[in-house]
Amino acid sequence: MSDIRRLMEECLSKHRYQHVLGVEQTCVEMAKCHGVDVKKASIAGLLHDCAKCLTPDELLSVAREHGIEILPIEEKNPYLLHDRVGAILAKERYGIEDREILEAIACHTVGRENMTLLDKILYVADYIEPGRDKAPNLDMLRELARNDLDQCVALIMNQIYEYLKSSGAEILPDTEKLIEIYSGNRSYKMDHSKEMVKLAIEALEEKKAEDISIIDIREVSVMADYFLIAGGTNRTQIQTLCDNVQEKLGRAGYLAKQTEGYDTANWILIDFGDIIVHIFDKENRLLYDLERIWRDGKHMEPSDF
Repeated sequence: MSDIRRLMEECLSKHRYQHVLGVEQTCVEMAKCHGVDVKKASIAGLLHDCAKCLTPDELLSVAREHGIEILPIEEKNPYLLHDRVGAILAKERYGIEDREILEAIACHTVGRENMTLLDKILYVADYIEPGRDKAPNLDMLRELARNDLDQCVALIMNQIYEYLKSSGAEILPDTEKLIEIYSGNRSYKMDHSKEMVKLAIEALEEKKAEDISIIDIREVSVMADYFLIAGGTNRTQIQTLCDNVQEKLGRAGYLAKQTEGYDTANWILIDFGDIIVHIFDKENRLLYDLERIWRDGKHMEPSDF
């Protein structure tokens, strides 16, 4: 193992080598949590980016030499080949014969159908290793990685997809299909909006929210499925209610797309896509009176869920 580390340090930039060590460390920690061979996880983490030392032309050359299908998007961005080319280098340059390790390296960027536990560990570790600090929801993902690997994979795939889409970048053809597969493992399609409402109610009740009401707006708007409206007595409690809602739904895999009004905390809006949570102080709840504005929706009680 020390030989691999030495060779990685010699061929990678200092920043990339630190990333590799972070991924190795995270792979080992996750392997212990999920009962995966620690040595395999360590080797996969160390070698996952071994092709990052190649130039774009070299990546294309190795891919062609070994019969890897090169998509038009990969012709323009040869970096996208570094996972599959990395598996080739791991075998030919570093002597790794273990098929499970090589397959994990080959799919660590995009994933694949029927990922093994080692595949998932490397895929997740590459995203959440300690040196990463820019991606959203990292604390939640790091905790989730120890408990629900499938859910963590699905959330990371979704975050990457949304980022690429918002930035106007080209997206590999199988990305949406893989998101659907791994989201399906958590039954995201089984009326998850009702599950979200139930979790939000629990979170609000835990922190003593006042006068919780729910409006089913599915028949009157495409904005969302449900509005939840609740009250707090002061700024601190309103922010605590918001934090608890986001934490409880986040642990279940539902991430807020947008949160507004947190600093002033007289009306906090938390948009989860299929449900929108509104937390008011007394004055602003009376002023905006969302129950009256949305009177055409179906008004419901927490006990309905």
